[in-house]
Amino acid sequence: MSRFFYTATQRHNEDVTLTGDDARHLSRVLRASPGDAVELCNESGQCQAAQITFVGKESVTCRLASLLPDRESGVRVTLAFALLKGEKTDFVLQKATELGVSAFIPFSSTRCVARIDKKARDKLVRWDKIVRSAAGQSLRNRVPVISPPLDWPQLLTEFQNYQRIVFFWEGEGDKPLAPVLKGVLPGENILLITGPEGGFSREEAEEAMASGANAVTLGPRILRAETAAVVSVAVALYEAGEMGGR
Repeated sequence: MSRFFYTATQRHNEDVTLTGDDARHLSRVLRASPGDAVELCNESGQCQAAQITFVGKESVTCRLASLLPDRESGVRVTLAFALLKGEKTDFVLQKATELGVSAFIPFSSTRCVARIDKKARDKLVRWDKIVRSAAGQSLRNRVPVISPPLDWPQLLTEFQNYQRIVFFWEGEGDKPLAPVLKGVLPGENILLITGPEGGFSREEAEEAMASGANAVTLGPRILRAETAAVVSVAVALYEAGEMGGR
């Protein structure tokens, strides 16, 4: 079943009109016809079954019906990940969205190969399309929010918004994740931080811990930066009981 997201301006009574990429995907790729079923979610995360009533070249109209279950995580996990080169950032956004991340904070640190540049706004538009598509494919109720890229000092100031901050760093020895997330409750905001291809500097690690982060490792093997970002989300949600853990 295909799932799409809409805003309040797209709804009139019980009808929702999809336009742009969503309409083109339905009409040209899926070859949708009136009577076909889809799933639609609003900005509050409420999802409903719907039936297509009209298919045009640039718009598709759907009639809302019954409510659908909430598939979102009970804990809100934000992934702060160092900007990565090439399509690695795209990979992280797609896979972490599928796993259940609520928000993303891309950032630049000392050893980042990729840097914040003048094209950041264009990248945000592309990144939003990636997470929107991944959220629909994985039947999420919400599309994760992507922050504009921050530099390292700016990221440190964000720590105050989270109840638990997990800093994944290979220099921490064998400190595991489980004790940091022990007793986590639904509704808690958790920040996960993963580094660039070159890893974090010791100075950055010390700054993170001085600002309230708990440093842990992902085991004795060194993972690629994009792998570490995705694995950190998976193990954190597992420990929080969202993927069969506890």
